Amino acid sequence: MIFHVTSQHTWETCEGALAFKGEDVPPRSERQRWVEGNDKVKVIGAYGYQTQHRFYAILEANDYADVQALLSGAGHIRNGEVEVLPVNDLIANRKTFEEWGK
Repeated sequence: MIFHVTSQHTWETCEGALAFKGEDVPPRSERQRWVEGNDKVKVIGAYGYQTQHRFYAILEANDYADVQALLSGAGHIRNGEVEVLPVNDLIANRKTFEEWGK
């Protein structure tokens, strides 16, 4: 199953900004570890729109609980709003229905 994730935090809760000010936050290498995925969740793409402190990701997993577990440790995700939507892969569907190229 494919999931589309959108998350956004504010500059007040941004761990990158807090680190820049010298506050005690985990290093970026740990905060963004979720981008590598894990045994249960494949990260197909992860994108940042830093001006708005917004992130987008496309994930593949068998169920929502695995996605939730991966994202629970992600700093920017726990510091603001998050939307996780299951979506259909329309390209795969079209190929499955043997409609590709017709």
